[in-house]
Amino acid sequence: MTVAEIPLNEPLGGLGLQDPFWADTQVGPDATKIREAWHSLFGLSGSRTVGQRLRSQTARKLSALFVESQVENWDGEGSAPVEPSTLGFAQQFLSILPPSVPTPDVYVDPDGEIDFEWDRGPRLVFSVSVGRDGTLTYAGLFGSRKSYGTDTLTQALPAIIRANIDRVLE
Repeated sequence: MTVAEIPLNEPLGGLGLQDPFWADTQVGPDATKIREAWHSLFGLSGSRTVGQRLRSQTARKLSALFVESQVENWDGEGSAPVEPSTLGFAQQFLSILPPSVPTPDVYVDPDGEIDFEWDRGPRLVFSVSVGRDGTLTYAGLFGSRKSYGTDTLTQALPAIIRANIDRVLE
């Protein structure tokens, strides 16, 4: 197995992001996958707002989670590694969230999917799990009511997911 070194001390394009591959010397298929995913993840341009800075912080966390979960059994309990396609779809999901939506917490599931979660306390939580093929599996608990299902990631945030995010934020 190869590993990509991540020096987090050099800015990416003056945006305040960290590009771990500015002096990348790693080789091998795993390092290539990580490098491509990182550059895909941070293909940013244009002006930046406070919301975008928060999104870029979440994107950095997403990247770090991806790197940490590149080996079988990364959690010591039989977990699957995150596929580069899952990272790409997760980044796309993050990018289509409206600026008015607070940045979610990000986690990696043992099955290799990436979760975005809005947790407002007991019985008020909504999460979206992004799969390697762009499938979005969502579940929410809003008091005594539940909402769950699946949808497909497209260029726009699915209406049912937006409605559930709005519900948890009310």
